[in-house]
Amino acid sequence: MKKADVNCLLGHWPFRKIHKNTFEDLKRVHSNNGISYGYVSSINSIFYNDPFEGEEELHEIIKDSDYKHILTVNPTLPHYTEDIQNAINLFDIKGVRIYPGLHGYKLDSRYANNLCSLLRNLGLPLFLTTRLEDERLNYIMHPQAPSVDELSIFINNNPTNTILLLNICYDEIIGLKDNINSHSNVFCDTSGLRHYLFIMEKLLKDINADKIVYGSLHPLYCLKSTMLLIEKAQIDKSVKEKILGANADFLLK
Repeated sequence: MKKADVNCLLGHWPFRKIHKNTFEDLKRVHSNNGISYGYVSSINSIFYNDPFEGEEELHEIIKDSDYKHILTVNPTLPHYTEDIQNAINLFDIKGVRIYPGLHGYKLDSRYANNLCSLLRNLGLPLFLTTRLEDERLNYIMHPQAPSVDELSIFINNNPTNTILLLNICYDEIIGLKDNINSHSNVFCDTSGLRHYLFIMEKLLKDINADKIVYGSLHPLYCLKSTMLLIEKAQIDKSVKEKILGANADFLLK
């Protein structure tokens, strides 16, 4: 079984010291858990005045590896459309990642609408980060996670965009179950489920197994905590294989 991690990061988190945040650390923890490769984003690009500088750093780190580059953009900044085109040409990116909570815009704004239109034309998936750390840890910045209603309207307004919901909590997934199950190109990752026991068994009662992909949010979260949720779940082996690897194949198209 080939495993993939759709939600991993490299860089420096400005609010606390992160251990084991190098590419070698990421490859080691993936290898130890049988993960073949990951879709990597730059933490630095979230906070740089020019996010593309962080993308250049990330490219130099992961080039010539099996890891896939996911471009971070802030659509409220000028020239982000040029950054996407340049990244396609220079970095062979496999998707675009956004942080509406951290960057201070709503999903019904012209910024998000224009970005989705561009990604539809380019055929690139959108990695939509609902949150990073637990909101209770935020004391310097106070990002607001998109509400379930906001996410639902956004998905319905962009039915042909491929959207991957990252670090979304169980209650939010259930609130969006009709959107997720009825849209063939909407998926959610597992990184927001680490707080719960027997959560995969519970989640699969409401969410189609084809719509869940493995994501760890390493190094902000402990990878093993999400891996064990799936490995120890009382679900069919074929379902585990889908979640841990096969379901992510849509990102390779």
